[in-house]
Amino acid sequence: MRKVSGILFNNLTLLLMRKFMLGLIVVVFIVACGEQQSAQDSPAGTIIADTVNAPRLVSQESDSLVLTAETGKAEGPAIKYMPEWRAFGWFTSSDSVLWDVNVSSAGEYDVIMEWSVDDGEAGKEFVLSSGANQLVGKVGKSGSWEVYKTENIGTIKLEHGRQTIVFKSAQPFSKDSALLDLRNLKFVKRG
Repeated sequence: MRKVSGILFNNLTLLLMRKFMLGLIVVVFIVACGEQQSAQDSPAGTIIADTVNAPRLVSQESDSLVLTAETGKAEGPAIKYMPEWRAFGWFTSSDSVLWDVNVSSAGEYDVIMEWSVDDGEAGKEFVLSSGANQLVGKVGKSGSWEVYKTENIGTIKLEHGRQTIVFKSAQPFSKDSALLDLRNLKFVKRG
C-alpha cells in the first residue's frame, strides 16, 4: 500500500508541475502578444513611455558624441525626466542637466540640439559648457511643447578626456516660465 501511495503521490506531483508550466507558458505568450499588439496599434509618431533616466558615462564614438536625456543628470528644484517624450521638462532658470563624458578627440564641435518649447516661452538664453569652454545661445521657437525641433546651435571646443558637460539657463527668469524641453545634444567634430 505504501508503494502504491508513493507512486500516486509522484504522479500527482508531476501532473501538477506540468499544468503549472503549461499555465506559465500561456501567460508569457499572452503578455508577449499583448505587447506586440499595443505597439502595432500605436499611431505613427507616438512615443511609448519605455525609457528611463539612468545617468552614466557617455563615451565618444567616431567623430560624434550624443548626449540624451536618458543619460543626463538633472539638478535643480523643478526639472523632471519625461519618459513619454524622452526629454527633460519643467526646466526653470534654477535647473541644469549634467553629462559625464569621455571625449576621445579634442577639437571644435558643432552642437545640434533637439528641443521643444511653446513659442511664447522661446527666446531665453542658455549656456552649454565644458570646463572653461562655453556656447551661449537663445532657445528658438519649435511651434509648441509637443513639437520637437532639431537645429545646429553653434560651436564649442571640447578637450580630450573625461569631463562634465552642463546645459542651463544663462539668466534668471520668472518662476511661472520655462526654458525648454530638452531631448538631446549631438556634438559633431568639425573638419
